[in-house]
Amino acid sequence: MIIQESQHYSLAEVKTDNKSCRVLFVDDEAAVCFAFSKLLENESFGFDICESIEEALAMLGRNEYFAVISDVRFSGTDNEDGLSFMSVVRREQPRSKVILVTGYGSEELKKSAQALGAHYYFEKPVVPSTILAVLTSLLVGAKTEAVSSALMPAV
Repeated sequence: MIIQESQHYSLAEVKTDNKSCRVLFVDDEAAVCFAFSKLLENESFGFDICESIEEALAMLGRNEYFAVISDVRFSGTDNEDGLSFMSVVRREQPRSKVILVTGYGSEELKKSAQALGAHYYFEKPVVPSTILAVLTSLLVGAKTEAVSSALMPAV
Protein backbone atom coordinates (compact mmCIF):
# COMPACT_ATOMS: atom_id res chain seq x y z
CA MET A 1 0.00 0.00 0.00
CA ILE A 2 1.21 3.48 -0.80
CA ILE A 3 0.17 6.55 1.15
CA GLN A 4 0.98 8.84 -1.73
CA GLU A 5 1.50 8.10 -5.41
CA SER A 6 4.89 9.13 -6.75
CA GLN A 7 5.71 10.84 -10.00
CA HIS A 8 8.61 9.36 -11.94
CA TYR A 9 11.84 11.31 -12.25
CA SER A 10 15.32 10.14 -13.07
CA LEU A 11 18.04 10.93 -10.57
CA ALA A 12 20.04 12.19 -13.53
CA GLU A 13 17.45 14.98 -13.82
CA VAL A 14 17.94 16.06 -10.22
CA LYS A 15 21.21 17.52 -9.01
CA THR A 16 21.92 16.76 -5.39
CA ASP A 17 24.70 17.09 -2.91
CA ASN A 18 25.23 14.37 -0.33
CA LYS A 19 25.01 16.76 2.62
CA SER A 20 21.50 17.98 1.87
CA CYS A 21 20.25 14.62 0.56
CA ARG A 22 21.33 12.10 3.15
CA VAL A 23 19.08 9.07 3.67
CA LEU A 24 18.83 6.88 6.77
CA PHE A 25 17.68 3.29 6.18
CA VAL A 26 16.66 1.14 9.16
CA ASP A 27 15.82 -2.55 8.95
CA ASP A 28 16.76 -5.48 11.17
CA GLU A 29 17.24 -7.82 8.21
CA ALA A 30 20.88 -7.77 7.08
CA ALA A 31 19.98 -8.88 3.54
CA VAL A 32 17.54 -5.99 3.14
CA CYS A 33 20.16 -3.54 4.41
CA PHE A 34 22.74 -4.94 1.98
CA ALA A 35 20.33 -4.68 -0.95
CA PHE A 36 19.49 -1.08 -0.06
CA SER A 37 23.17 -0.14 0.21
CA LYS A 38 23.74 -1.56 -3.28
CA LEU A 39 20.74 0.36 -4.55
CA LEU A 40 22.01 3.73 -3.30
CA GLU A 41 25.76 3.40 -3.65
CA ASN A 42 25.77 4.66 -7.24
CA GLU A 43 23.12 7.32 -6.75
CA SER A 44 23.35 10.96 -5.67
CA PHE A 45 22.21 10.30 -2.12
CA GLY A 46 24.52 9.93 0.83
CA PHE A 47 23.21 7.26 3.15
CA ASP A 48 23.56 5.50 6.48
CA ILE A 49 22.22 2.04 7.19
CA CYS A 50 21.29 0.72 10.63
CA GLU A 51 20.07 -2.70 11.70
CA SER A 52 18.49 -1.48 14.94
CA ILE A 53 16.47 1.43 16.20
CA GLU A 54 19.13 2.12 18.83
CA GLU A 55 21.77 2.60 16.10
CA ALA A 56 19.34 4.75 14.11
CA LEU A 57 18.62 6.98 17.11
CA ALA A 58 22.36 7.56 17.53
CA MET A 59 22.67 8.45 13.83
CA LEU A 60 19.75 10.90 14.11
CA GLY A 61 21.71 12.69 16.81
CA ARG A 62 24.77 12.99 14.56
CA ASN A 63 23.34 13.71 11.11
CA GLU A 64 20.52 15.55 9.45
CA TYR A 65 18.51 13.43 7.02
CA PHE A 66 16.50 14.38 3.98
CA ALA A 67 14.63 11.06 4.25
CA VAL A 68 14.32 8.21 6.72
CA ILE A 69 13.19 4.79 5.50
CA SER A 70 12.27 2.40 8.28
CA ASP A 71 10.87 -1.05 8.75
CA VAL A 72 7.90 -1.16 11.12
CA ARG A 73 8.47 -4.45 12.94
CA PHE A 74 11.85 -5.19 14.50
CA SER A 75 13.40 -8.20 16.25
CA GLY A 76 10.90 -10.68 14.82
CA THR A 77 8.32 -9.88 17.46
CA ASP A 78 4.78 -8.68 17.12
CA ASN A 79 5.58 -5.01 17.65
CA GLU A 80 5.37 -1.76 15.77
CA ASP A 81 8.62 -0.19 16.99
CA GLY A 82 9.01 1.51 13.62
CA LEU A 83 5.99 3.71 14.38
CA SER A 84 7.56 4.81 17.67
CA PHE A 85 10.82 5.47 15.87
CA MET A 86 8.95 7.49 13.23
CA SER A 87 7.48 9.67 15.99
CA VAL A 88 11.01 10.41 17.21
CA VAL A 89 12.14 11.27 13.68
CA ARG A 90 9.17 13.61 13.18
CA ARG A 91 9.96 15.35 16.49
CA GLU A 92 13.78 15.50 16.15
CA GLN A 93 13.99 16.17 12.40
CA PRO A 94 10.61 17.50 11.30
CA ARG A 95 11.83 18.32 7.79
CA SER A 96 12.84 14.70 7.10
CA LYS A 97 10.59 12.72 4.80
CA VAL A 98 9.53 9.43 6.40
CA ILE A 99 8.93 6.25 4.43
CA LEU A 100 7.67 3.18 6.29
CA VAL A 101 8.06 -0.35 4.95
CA THR A 102 6.54 -3.46 6.48
CA GLY A 103 6.12 -7.13 5.83
CA TYR A 104 3.08 -7.18 8.13
CA GLY A 105 0.81 -4.50 6.74
CA SER A 106 -2.80 -3.81 7.52
CA GLU A 107 -5.29 -1.04 6.93
CA GLU A 108 -5.03 -0.09 10.61
CA LEU A 109 -1.24 0.18 10.39
CA LYS A 110 -1.51 2.29 7.23
CA LYS A 111 -3.91 4.67 9.01
CA SER A 112 -1.58 4.90 12.01
CA ALA A 113 1.35 5.71 9.71
CA GLN A 114 -0.69 8.42 7.99
CA ALA A 115 -1.80 9.90 11.32
CA LEU A 116 1.80 10.05 12.50
CA GLY A 117 2.91 11.86 9.34
CA ALA A 118 4.49 9.20 7.13
CA HIS A 119 5.01 10.45 3.61
CA TYR A 120 4.84 6.93 2.15
CA TYR A 121 3.86 3.49 3.38
CA PHE A 122 4.80 0.31 1.54
CA GLU A 123 4.22 -3.37 2.15
CA LYS A 124 7.10 -5.73 1.36
CA PRO A 125 8.31 -6.74 -1.05
CA VAL A 126 9.03 -3.31 -2.49
CA VAL A 127 10.66 -3.03 -5.91
CA PRO A 128 13.97 -1.14 -5.45
CA SER A 129 13.22 1.21 -8.36
CA THR A 130 10.07 2.26 -6.50
CA ILE A 131 12.14 3.45 -3.53
CA LEU A 132 14.45 5.39 -5.87
CA ALA A 133 11.48 6.95 -7.65
CA VAL A 134 9.96 8.00 -4.31
CA LEU A 135 13.22 9.52 -3.05
CA THR A 136 13.68 11.39 -6.31
CA SER A 137 10.10 12.62 -6.29
CA LEU A 138 10.45 13.84 -2.70
CA LEU A 139 13.69 15.57 -3.61
CA VAL A 140 12.13 17.29 -6.62
CA GLY A 141 9.24 18.40 -4.40
CA ALA A 142 11.61 19.76 -1.76
CA LYS A 143 13.65 21.66 -4.34
CA THR A 144 10.48 23.09 -5.94
CA GLU A 145 9.23 24.16 -2.51
CA ALA A 146 12.56 25.86 -1.74
CA VAL A 147 12.48 27.77 -5.03
CA SER A 148 8.85 28.80 -4.47
CA SER A 149 9.69 30.05 -0.98
CA ALA A 150 12.61 32.07 -2.33
CA LEU A 151 10.36 33.68 -4.93
CA MET A 152 7.58 34.60 -2.50
CA PRO A 153 7.53 38.34 -1.75
CA ALA A 154 8.00 39.36 1.86
CA VAL A 155 4.75 40.56 3.41
